[in-house]
Parts: sequence; C-alpha cells; structure tokens
Amino acid sequence: MLSVDTPMNESLLHAKNQLVRALHQLRTKPYLPVWGELFTALRDITRHGQQAQENVLVYPMRPTGTLWYLHEENRFLADLPDPGITISLTQEQLLDALLKGSFPPLFTKTGSTSE
Repeated sequence: MLSVDTPMNESLLHAKNQLVRALHQLRTKPYLPVWGELFTALRDITRHGQQAQENVLVYPMRPTGTLWYLHEENRFLADLPDPGITISLTQEQLLDALLKGSFPPLFTKTGSTSE
C-alpha cells in the first residue's frame, strides 16, 4: 500500500490540481490556450492509475457527480447520479468534452476543487 507522501501520490495531486487550474482558466479566460495542460494532466492521472493499479477519483463535478479514471478499462467515467447516467470516455474524448465545457469541476472560491 502507498503512503500519503509517496512521490506517486504527490504527482497525482499535482496532476489533479493542474487539471482543475486549467479548467478554471478555460472558464474565466477562454481566449488562452489550455489544451496542453489538460492533456498533460489527464495523461499523468492515467499513468498513475495504471502504475498503482487503482481507480482514481479525478474530481467532484458541478452540480452533482464525480469524474473517475478506471484503470482496468483505461477510460474515464463521468458519474451523474441525479439523472442516473454514467458516461465512459477515452482520454481524447474527455479532453474534447472538457474543452467544450462538459463535466465542470466543483470549484471553491480559490479555484480548487472542494475535496
């Protein structure tokens, strides 16, 4: 089992924060390019899930739901419990959806997720 302060967990936390910051920037300043940051963050989250052989909670979504990375399927899963929908996406499909404004994270006033 991994301890909380292993480099792998630190890199996962960094990737999650990078993803949320890029999505916040996309929402507040849509004229700035964020594709590279989103791609890198999703790649790092995928890499962590595969190496650790565990599913990764990426972030809680607004207004309700969660975004997961499922290592066995090598796909992202948007779980929307209110309408009872789950959407399975490849990394590329999720990247396109995020750029279009789908699956927004639940932001706090500081721009980070409320985990």
